[in-house]
Amino acid sequence: MRTMEKQPLISIIVPFYNTGEYLKRCLDSIISQSYQNLEIILVNDGSEDDSAAIAEGYAQADFRVHVYTQANAGVSAARNAGLRQATGEYVMFVDADDWIAAGSIERMMAVMQESGADLTTCNIRRVSDPSEAVPYEDGYTLCDRDEYMRIFFRIGSNEPIHYPVAKLYKRAMLPDGLYPEGIRIGEDVLGTYRAVADAERIARMNEVGYYYYYNPASVTEGFSEKNFDLITVWDKVVEASEGREPDHSYAVLNRKRINFGLLFLMITEVPAKERKEKYAEQERQLRADLKACEKDLMNSPIVRSRKILIFMCSHCYPLMTLIGGLYNKSGKKLAVGQRRNLS
Repeated sequence: MRTMEKQPLISIIVPFYNTGEYLKRCLDSIISQSYQNLEIILVNDGSEDDSAAIAEGYAQADFRVHVYTQANAGVSAARNAGLRQATGEYVMFVDADDWIAAGSIERMMAVMQESGADLTTCNIRRVSDPSEAVPYEDGYTLCDRDEYMRIFFRIGSNEPIHYPVAKLYKRAMLPDGLYPEGIRIGEDVLGTYRAVADAERIARMNEVGYYYYYNPASVTEGFSEKNFDLITVWDKVVEASEGREPDHSYAVLNRKRINFGLLFLMITEVPAKERKEKYAEQERQLRADLKACEKDLMNSPIVRSRKILIFMCSHCYPLMTLIGGLYNKSGKKLAVGQRRNLS
């Protein structure tokens, strides 16, 4: 391993809000990395628990850790604040309730330099048991921008790669105000598109380098008004991709697809009576919009299983609501990854 002085500086940005239960695990996984030349930027987004005290304790113990505090403004504002403070040549984002695998940063940097990539990514493992780990898998594949964008926009794929985490970025490629503020859900789609839009050469590592912690006991939030922010998100992605093909065509397709995604979430997660009382107008509009763009969606290169559900929502909606009602009565909720894939 090269000396710290010869390693390029990497800024690790960790926004946190009331994550005292998890923050130590996250920070320990960063501080113990074999790659040492790190600038660890912790952004306290108005926490009211012991998170701030934990963060300050790490800052006192390790000169690489810096804590910045702001009034609660959401994760996008916190990430943007961290990015304004970042002085590293490279940047990574880590969420405070997650952690990264031992040695992963050194390996990501090695791949970045060996491949000449503009962006290096590793795989994400979703776990509910903090002790769970998977064996290290060596190797990586290179893909060009067009190939990566097809995956990003889920053209013939349902692989979610729009997360800001599990990626090593060149700082120079990240624009100011990267993440949209004031959007309550799906902000990572627009922010990550902006972050990767100029990457021409992407290295995709085989290893699981990032662990996303999913606590089934704490997941109680279902469908709510904020889900409709996804319409705004995709309108903004369409705008951001204007004049850049094939991105723009892909973004327009996903904007049409969101009508289905929101409808499906509503009928599987919201009881019929509640839909009628709270979301009747949105439901009517989504159905009309889905019907208007059904032909485009059915002729598009999205996966067959999704086309079947789109057809069912367009032509057999009462049956779909009946099935959705039975699913809702079972007390089940779609997993986070499943919900994101639908939208």
